Amino acid sequence: MQEIVPGLWDVGELASAVPVHVYLWRWAEGVTIVDTGTPGSADKILAAVGALRLQPSDVKRIIITHADVDHMGSLKALKRATGAQVICHTVEKEFLENPGRRKPAKTPLGLLLRPIFALAMQFPQYRVEPLSPDRTHVDGDKLPEGFTIIHTPGHTPGHISLLHPEKRFLIAGDAIHNRGGTLGAPPPLFTPDVENSHLSIWKLAKKYGNNFDVAVFGHGPPIREKAGEAFNSFTAQLFETET
Repeated sequence: MQEIVPGLWDVGELASAVPVHVYLWRWAEGVTIVDTGTPGSADKILAAVGALRLQPSDVKRIIITHADVDHMGSLKALKRATGAQVICHTVEKEFLENPGRRKPAKTPLGLLLRPIFALAMQFPQYRVEPLSPDRTHVDGDKLPEGFTIIHTPGHTPGHISLLHPEKRFLIAGDAIHNRGGTLGAPPPLFTPDVENSHLSIWKLAKKYGNNFDVAVFGHGPPIREKAGEAFNSFTAQLFETET
C-alpha cells in the first residue's frame, strides 16, 4: 500500500487476470473505498483499512467507477462487512443490479467471446453478486468527500471518474489507463462505445486538465505530476490518429 497524495492510498494491484488498483480516500468522516477489485479481494482491502488504524465501520462509502468484474467484484462482501453506503452513476445502476448484462462489445471477436465470458462468470473468482446502490449520481454532482463526479461513458454507459479539485487529483477508473507507464484508451473488446470513450478522454483533458496534477488509474501506475498536461498530450495524439 502506498500514499499517492495526503489521504489517498493505493491498496496496490490486486491479483486477477488483469491486475487492478483499489483506492482508499481518508477524509473527515472516515474512509471511502473507490472500486473493490475482483471477487475475493475484500480481506486485502479491509487489511489496508486496518493498516490506517481504522475499523470496517469507519468505511462510510464505497464508490464504484463502473460495474466490471475487476472493479465491483468484492462490492457485496465489503458492503456486508462495513455497512457503507454504495454509490455509482445513475446509468450504471442497471449493471450493479444485473452484472450479467455487462458483455464484450458487439465486434466479431466480442460476439464470439460472449458465451465464454458468460461461462467464466459462473466460476467463483469471476462471479459478481448483484447489489443495488444506496445512491446514484450524475455528471457534475459534488460528493461530501470533496469529489466532483465526471461522467466518462464509453467503456461502460455509466462510467465515472472522480476529480478532487481542492487536492488536485483525478481518479480516472478505466476511462483511460496507464499500462506500462503509457496512457491509452480502454480496450475496444470491452468498450461498447469506442467513440464515446475517446470523447470522455477529451473531456477529462480539455475540460478538467487544468484542475489536476496527479492522476491514478484502474490499471497502471499513477502520474504524480503534470498529469493534466499528459492527458492533453495523449488526447492530441488520439484524435490526430482519427483524422
